[in-house]
Amino acid sequence: MSLDAEPTDSDLESEQNPVMQPIEQEYLPFHGLDEVPYIESRIEHVLLSQKYIQEISAATLENGKLDEEVINRLRNPTEGPVDISDPDTRLSLDLFMACSNASEATYNAAHKAILQRFPDCDVLSHHQVKKLVAEISGVVSVIDDMCINSCEAFVGPKADFEACSTCHQPRYKLRKSIPVPQQQMITIPLGPQIQALRRSSQGALAMRYRDKKIKGILGDQEHAISAQEYIYDDIFSGKEVLNMNDRFKFTLQDTTVSFSLDGAQLYQNRKSDTWIAIWIINNYSPTTRYKKKHVLPALVVPGPNKPKNLDSFMFRSFHHLSAIQREDNGARIRIWNALLNAVTSSRIFFFLGTADAVGLTELDGRVGHHGAQGCRMSCDMKGQHKPYTGHYFAAHLRPVGDNADDCNHADYNFHSSPQHPSVETYQANISKVIASQHQTGYERNRKITGLSKPSIISGLDSTKCISVPYCFTVDLMHLLTLNLGELLIPLWRGELKCETTDNKADWDWVVLTGDKWQNHGKLVAAATKYFPSSFHRPPRNPAEKISSGYKSTEYYLYLFGLGPAFFCVLLPEKYWIHFCKLVHGIHIIIQRSVTGAQLREAHSFLTQFVEEYEFLYYQRRMDQLHFCRPCLHTLLHTSPECTRMGPGCYSSQYTMEHAIGDLGGEIRQPSNMYGNLWQIALRRSQRNALIKVCPELEPSFPIPITCHDCGEGLRLLRPRAHNFILLEGACGDVVNEKVGRYKVRKWGRLQLPNGQVAQSRFSEVDHNRVSRNVKVNHPYSIDDCFSNK
Repeated sequence: MSLDAEPTDSDLESEQNPVMQPIEQEYLPFHGLDEVPYIESRIEHVLLSQKYIQEISAATLENGKLDEEVINRLRNPTEGPVDISDPDTRLSLDLFMACSNASEATYNAAHKAILQRFPDCDVLSHHQVKKLVAEISGVVSVIDDMCINSCEAFVGPKADFEACSTCHQPRYKLRKSIPVPQQQMITIPLGPQIQALRRSSQGALAMRYRDKKIKGILGDQEHAISAQEYIYDDIFSGKEVLNMNDRFKFTLQDTTVSFSLDGAQLYQNRKSDTWIAIWIINNYSPTTRYKKKHVLPALVVPGPNKPKNLDSFMFRSFHHLSAIQREDNGARIRIWNALLNAVTSSRIFFFLGTADAVGLTELDGRVGHHGAQGCRMSCDMKGQHKPYTGHYFAAHLRPVGDNADDCNHADYNFHSSPQHPSVETYQANISKVIASQHQTGYERNRKITGLSKPSIISGLDSTKCISVPYCFTVDLMHLLTLNLGELLIPLWRGELKCETTDNKADWDWVVLTGDKWQNHGKLVAAATKYFPSSFHRPPRNPAEKISSGYKSTEYYLYLFGLGPAFFCVLLPEKYWIHFCKLVHGIHIIIQRSVTGAQLREAHSFLTQFVEEYEFLYYQRRMDQLHFCRPCLHTLLHTSPECTRMGPGCYSSQYTMEHAIGDLGGEIRQPSNMYGNLWQIALRRSQRNALIKVCPELEPSFPIPITCHDCGEGLRLLRPRAHNFILLEGACGDVVNEKVGRYKVRKWGRLQLPNGQVAQSRFSEVDHNRVSRNVKVNHPYSIDDCFSNK
């Protein structure tokens, strides 16, 4: 059955999936945790994390700072479709949607103009229409006080604090003798946003993708597909989700979510360290899951300083998620399903917590990447310690000539596949950290285990989430583009620190210097016209721009698109062959659909790259130990993580980065940018929910008057030729069969059913850059189509 097909009666009645047979047994399944006695830590920040987790595990809707009306709506959702047939109501909502990216003044000006022409029209004011949108969508916000210096939020165990426990700044300031919070943050609860997803037939149907996808995977397994032929094409293809389905039996009405967090500078030349989080609904198809209208804002933490305790800022989001997970006696929350025309119950399952390397340490509770056990995937690979420093480097081979205590462990076994520790191992390690009796013991246990505190995600219902540490995976965006790009290019330019008397000129890999570097940069810039515009952003001249905000897309197209050809004439052969192994492995890893055989091939090439890198560049020298960065070790996890959590492109930070760009780009009041950003995030949430509830309000793109509709979603767009040409032979017969004529004329562009526009050579011949290329499957050869035979 097609994933987009209309549901049958049997589909609507289906509530459970068949039992899964595991693909392979490379990863240990979760067997549940025994009750661990609660011990209060003697380490202050660890104890604080425990208190946050404890309150999250005991969360209810009543203690979550929600109004009674919101709680009642979560438990007793509004039934039936929303009636917006009243002309004035519809006009007001259409006007609000049209002005969603404009200012309140724009809406008021349009409102005034309408009333001048139609005095009897009862179009709503901006305040009234905002109130109506909030009522229809059900989406609300929760405001919490926070430290003026962004140290912490006054929530949970610190809800009653009058001053920050870190910088001691007062919570309130007096304004006309009335205490007013100095700074606040916003959280947009997940529950009301989820209730809106199935309130229309279109929305309920779109949410059925997960159920159909898992059934298709289980059906393939019944036909005994081998591990080599098994296709990983979504997070549901990974073993972790399939094992979870085997344990808890996802139903048709269940909802699966992931959480993503990142910090952002809203302005390039102004300090504005703002942190934003989003929810991703995994029930949607990957073709729509990551679009702006389906991504749900979760929280906004104002700057300008970086938060010192991110747990306090994430507390409200996970507290609410825990409450709705445990609602109805720990079963599920109630949702009106328009497709079933009934109120149904839905369990909320948590899949992934994602962030970049900096933010992930706050989310997963691990040490930083310079710790002894600094692997982001929690494997047992121990770094190499550089004497007289506090840093451990991700070198797999022991440096020679040094017998320091932290550098005498055996070389890493490149023939073994890195794996996550079991949940039981994680629980034993975190218990060891919690039980530390003093700061010295804590630092020793932190070094041994690689854990600094329990993860805030531990407070969620263990029967409705992928357990810590399995819920964390590799972020391909930062790993493959920024991290590797910022390692290889400085390495080849000789910009890495040299700690001995060696002359950098003796490094035979340093080739991007002087005129070679300048000419190479011009060559990269000259390739711009050969990149289709669908490639987002072609690489700029690296000799001029690589140190001023080079984007991840630019790094990727530069290194893994142009790199193999452009570096071939620069790098010595052994270094170029070594680099090509990386490129080949990366090209496989970033695919949206990949087979088990391809993953094994990618893992082989990436392992060769990492091992050979240490022989070619690091050379087991202590003074070159800093050449080994954490991204090299993380490459070894990319293939195993694909089998565990599906292709990495479905869990990368691109969605989070796009959300930051979209929200930040709508700021209209730089003088009050944080308050403006709050309102933008809340309005985005309400607007998205409104479209889910009333799909007829979604703006439609106008069809150009000058286009030619070919049917099946295809439209010919101008420019077009003035004169007709006569087609003969096989090509003419095919065209005549389709359009009923032999005489045709050239058109410049073709609009595809997915909304993209393909360009023809006719419109591209005089352009400096290709706009878009498409591949057309045709039974005749190109020569046959353009011959006059």
